[in-house]
Amino acid sequence: MKKDKIKKFIKENWCILVVLLLSIILHIFATIDLGINYTINSDDASYIESGITFIKTGKITMHGVISAQIMPGMTFLIGFISLIFGTGTVFMYALKILWALMGIGAIYVVYKTIRLYSNKYISTIPCIFFLAIDYIWMDNMILTETPYIFLFSLLVYHTLKLALNPNKKDYILIVLYYIMAVFIRPNIGLYPVFLFIYLLLKKYDFKLLMKQCVIAGMILIITLIPWTYRNYKVFGKFIPLTYGTGNPLLLGTYQGVGYPLDEELDYVKNVDEKMDDEMKHYLDNPDEKDYMTRFYLLEYDGMKAKYRMNEWWKKDKKSMLKSYLFYKPIENFYNYFYWDTVLNVSSKFIVLTRKIDIVMFLISSIIILIDKKKFKEWLFIILVYGSQIVLYSYTFAFSRYAISMFYLRYIIIGIGLGILFKKIKLWRSKNESISNCTSI
Repeated sequence: MKKDKIKKFIKENWCILVVLLLSIILHIFATIDLGINYTINSDDASYIESGITFIKTGKITMHGVISAQIMPGMTFLIGFISLIFGTGTVFMYALKILWALMGIGAIYVVYKTIRLYSNKYISTIPCIFFLAIDYIWMDNMILTETPYIFLFSLLVYHTLKLALNPNKKDYILIVLYYIMAVFIRPNIGLYPVFLFIYLLLKKYDFKLLMKQCVIAGMILIITLIPWTYRNYKVFGKFIPLTYGTGNPLLLGTYQGVGYPLDEELDYVKNVDEKMDDEMKHYLDNPDEKDYMTRFYLLEYDGMKAKYRMNEWWKKDKKSMLKSYLFYKPIENFYNYFYWDTVLNVSSKFIVLTRKIDIVMFLISSIIILIDKKKFKEWLFIILVYGSQIVLYSYTFAFSRYAISMFYLRYIIIGIGLGILFKKIKLWRSKNESISNCTSI
């Protein structure tokens, strides 16, 4: 009986299994090429250090100091792996395998999502984009992107499933994956808003929806209370999620066109002299409490960013609007995350892949809008995708953030291609019927 189920599964999903196998092979060869201890000595190294430190001391750190700059999800996950496998080579192998499995798992989840609306052949086509070398390279580093994509894709899949067939299982999984995603990266925070809108458009039972929203909200608050309390106890501030947005916000004021030059601005008068006594104290005494100094350094970046944005707006509204509404969104729409070379694959192939993906996404969107039958699904995914682009465009348009959103385009491509091929099939069958009638 079990063998029959396996055979049936392989027969029904052999296309995507080929893609998954290719992804596994690429991951293996990439890991061999880069080495098991490969790092870009950035956040990836800090995440690993944070997990190990947590197991040893019980403290949540980032960049070597007690921190709330990140959500604790990565720390807990890496710490758990460290608890089982120690901190040596076996630990690194375990991390790399886990990240590869999440990366490969995301491919299958996207396939399953498209399968809700298209056949196995069509559903496989967009998943081929996951074989791009920047995904393979990314999965070889211990960053938030891989688990975030995995959890986010699961969230979207079960949302669409719930809309098709309301049930408790998908609802519970949505709540679970959402909370897990929040604890990895809080940028997903607005997702419930679009989920709510989508389910209303799908004529989901309103009373049930409100009840489920209240329950989910209460669960989320309960899970966040220990983290928020810890942050208040350590920093004396209400920090329900993270601090440190001031740094990418500041970097974002140096991205685009027409932004103010440092030599044109008076930071002493407009930033330094406006610091409160506590901030000034810890910035002047960095050795007293290094974690408080780190906190206020990032707060200082936020003050500086706001000052720069105000001056930019006063100086040149047009260039600021162009930068935040056009330049940075385009970067988030098109960019790729590939700072190194893996398996001697040039970034030119990624650029080509991204161009093909974008063209297919735009064509598929047009097809969906013309057909109208899957407009609600398209609108939901576009709203989710757009919210992420807007959020990341408000700060610095990092390429590593951009790659975490592309899978949403793949879903649109799959739905659009599914509609197109159904139309072609219907047209062919009509022509064959006419031809048969004529011959008779």
